[in-house]
Amino acid sequence: MLFNEKVTLGIIREVGDQEVILSVQGEKVIVSLSEEEAKELHQYVQVQENWLVPIHTETHELFLEYEDPWNEEDMEELMEISRSHEVNEDE
Repeated sequence: MLFNEKVTLGIIREVGDQEVILSVQGEKVIVSLSEEEAKELHQYVQVQENWLVPIHTETHELFLEYEDPWNEEDMEELMEISRSHEVNEDE
């Protein structure tokens, strides 16, 4: 998902069974949730391990796409950079 001027990150303040209260650009926003959306939001918060969620500033639609959490220490690209940095220090 690409961010544009109408999509920003909201800070989750409270999560209920049928609504979520966010801080969006310094303003309190209450978003009503269906039962399925509430389940998705709860899963999103658990997987993302943070309290930020992308939200459309006009429609207040939440974008709850998520992937399994990743650990940067396990990322091959970062491991290679670290190895090359260690080799350069030894020289």
